[in-house]
Amino acid sequence: MKTIFSIMLTGFLALNVSAMDFRGAVGVNSDNYFRGHNISEGLGYNIHGEVDFGKGLWAGAKMWSLADDADGDHLVQSMIGYDMSLSEKIAVGVAYIDMRHHGGDADNWNEVMMKVSMGNNHFFYRKGLDDAGDHYEFRTGMLKYVDLAYGDWDDGGAYWHVSKGWDMFKGHVKVGYYDHEDNADDFADKIKDLDNFYVGYTYKF
Repeated sequence: MKTIFSIMLTGFLALNVSAMDFRGAVGVNSDNYFRGHNISEGLGYNIHGEVDFGKGLWAGAKMWSLADDADGDHLVQSMIGYDMSLSEKIAVGVAYIDMRHHGGDADNWNEVMMKVSMGNNHFFYRKGLDDAGDHYEFRTGMLKYVDLAYGDWDDGGAYWHVSKGWDMFKGHVKVGYYDHEDNADDFADKIKDLDNFYVGYTYKF
């Protein structure tokens, strides 16, 4: 799979460079979360970059810092995909995803992602390849005051995510709360556990 990923990326880079659109983001969070799991156990950072090749083709990568006692320094996600609009409100896409732990011996894995977007509603299904588990997530921005998401990962359990963001300080500030199935059952205990909450700032360029 790594060979296929390299061939696809080389082919995309052979396209007209002048037609490419580059964009990126850097962020700092009180905790880095990945699919409902706190992976930094404290202050963390992330870096994201993406290239739009035109005609729906794109490639990107995102890196998260990990906790000091994690098996690795960073979790790195590399992606190659294709998006298509079916109408003004409906869009679909597919992507190949390579997930790697840098600086450790933790297992790496690959996925094929399919997504459907209808206005402010987005559904993602990631099919794990080889022995990797599947993951799906539904996100909606249609609630009046907050954004809401629900996900379930074969390798990591189910979770809810409630968040709210604002554009400020030439970037984007976001506060959120994760309720993972491994959390305490009692609602009062969940609210008291500050590890379930996070605040972050992202600067896009």
